Amino acid sequence: MAVDQVASITLEALRSATPMLLATLGAVVGQRAGVLNLGLEGVVYLSAAVAAAVGPPWGFVAAVIVGTLYNLLYYVLSNDFALNQILLGFAFTMVGYGVGSQVARDVVGRPIEKPMVYGVETFAVAVVAAVAVYFFFLRSRVGLAIKASGDDPASLDLMGVDVYNIRRVAGLVEGVFASAAGAYLVLLYYGSWSEQLVMGWGSLAVITAMISLWSPLLAIAASLVPSFFISLAYVLQRLLQVSPHLLNLVPYVASIAVLATVQVAMRKTRLKALAPRWLARPYIREERT
Repeated sequence: MAVDQVASITLEALRSATPMLLATLGAVVGQRAGVLNLGLEGVVYLSAAVAAAVGPPWGFVAAVIVGTLYNLLYYVLSNDFALNQILLGFAFTMVGYGVGSQVARDVVGRPIEKPMVYGVETFAVAVVAAVAVYFFFLRSRVGLAIKASGDDPASLDLMGVDVYNIRRVAGLVEGVFASAAGAYLVLLYYGSWSEQLVMGWGSLAVITAMISLWSPLLAIAASLVPSFFISLAYVLQRLLQVSPHLLNLVPYVASIAVLATVQVAMRKTRLKALAPRWLARPYIREERT
């Protein structure tokens, strides 16, 4: 029986790791560009709602388009207009909740026909995406410019590269990954929609990106942290007479604890140099320090 439970948790962790890794990769790209997008929660939620409302197969396409545009709007407001990224993120989350709930209000609880997905194959696809993002940062001019915009945007600007455009590109990439994660949650993971079902995934992705030290490859392992506890809570709900609301807190508490450990380690070692120096700071051309 214990072996069956371990196998169940492992399989469930791989299934949940796919959308978590996709959303985390988006957050890694955005934070590498210097943008702390707390509104990613709203992007994932709205994308999931659109996917549920449209349904398969076009729901995935619609979700990616809507979610990416919504994410791009965040980047325009936070960078071009230099709005506070923290406050704007909370606002985008609330708007995403509100609009998403209205968009999918007619499909609440309605089952969505989904293909049989075991978790390993889709996680493998997400891993390939992580490797692709790694080489995107390592080899491409755009990827290198995105990293520079998060570390030293003034120098990038002096080289003739438009920092605002580079951050918009990062916003597009982040939006594609985050909205794909939202669509996956409804169309392939849960197979139905409810207002509380996909809450929290975007916020966990923001945390997981920091746990990964902003590395696409480390994001593969980091995404398994919340995924393991999500699957553990899911299995425990079936085995124990414990409030599901209490168990649903486990992934957040565990992820925050791991993040705190990573942050302490960063302060005591040279790992702190890995953090984007302009994270959560809008770039203004006249500002050179």
